[in-house]
Amino acid sequence: MLDDDPGLEAERRQAAGRCLAVATTDLPVPMTPAHFDQREQHRRSLFSHTWGELIPKVFEDVPKYYRIGNIVASWGLWEFWVWQFVRTIELQPGCRALDVCAGTNDIGIRLLRKQPDISVTAIDRSSEMQHEGQNRARKYGVRIESVIHDVHELPFPDNSFDVITLQAASRHLQLDRVLPEILRVLKPGGSFYHCDMLKPSTRAVEWLYVRFLRMSVTWTALVFESTAASKDCCDYFHDAITHFYTPEELSEIFRLVGFTNVTCKKSIWGGMVGYHKSQRPQLG
Repeated sequence: MLDDDPGLEAERRQAAGRCLAVATTDLPVPMTPAHFDQREQHRRSLFSHTWGELIPKVFEDVPKYYRIGNIVASWGLWEFWVWQFVRTIELQPGCRALDVCAGTNDIGIRLLRKQPDISVTAIDRSSEMQHEGQNRARKYGVRIESVIHDVHELPFPDNSFDVITLQAASRHLQLDRVLPEILRVLKPGGSFYHCDMLKPSTRAVEWLYVRFLRMSVTWTALVFESTAASKDCCDYFHDAITHFYTPEELSEIFRLVGFTNVTCKKSIWGGMVGYHKSQRPQLG
C-alpha cells in the first residue's frame, strides 16, 4: 500500500534529484566564458559589500603590521611564499614593471633589489598602505612610483609595461574586470606573474585549509588588536578561498582572457598557494 502512495513517490523523485545535484557539483566543470562569468557574478553577489566597504577599512588598520601579521597568520610561511614568488620573476635590464595591488611595496622593493636598473610603478587603492610602502621604499633606498587608483580600471596607456605582478590580492578582486586590464597595459610579449592563496584542488585539503584560516586569522586579529572592521572580515577571509579558483581553474581563466604560455607551479599541499606565469601574445 505504502509503495503505491503517489506522495511518497514524489518525495523519492525529489530526493533523487537532490542527490544528483549534489553529486554533479563535485564534477569538474570546463571553464568556458559563460562559466567564468557565472562564477564571477556569484562572487560579486557574496562579497561586493565586503570588497566595497569593509576591505578598505581593513587596509586603513593593517599597514604598520601587514607583513608581520601575514607571517604570524601563516605560521611563518609567508616569507617563503614571497621569496619563492620573486624567484620566478624574470627581469631584463631597464624594463618597466607594474605591481598591481602593491600594498606596502614588498614586491616592488624586492624586484629593485634583484634588478636595480628597472623602473617600478605601484598601484593600489589604499593610500594608507601606499604611504607605508613609500616609507619602506625610502628605508631600503629605492624609488617606486606610487599611483592611488582602483585597479579594475588601470590608468595607463595600452602596451605600457614589460612585467606585471599581482600577489596576494586576486581573491579580493573582480577577475573578469582586472585581468583584461592587465592584459591591455602589458606590452606584447610581456610577462604577467601572479601569486595568491588559492582553493586547493583536493576536497580534504580544502576542508583542513579553511579551518586553519579561520583559526589563524582570528588569532592574528587578537594578537594585533585589530579594529572592528578587521575582526568583521575574519569569516570573509576563509569564505573568499572557498568561492575562489583552484590553480588549474585559474590557468584556464588566464587563457580565456587572452594570455598565452600559461604555466603554474603549486606550492604547499594541494595547491594552497599557486605561482602563475603567463604572457601577452606577440603582435602578428
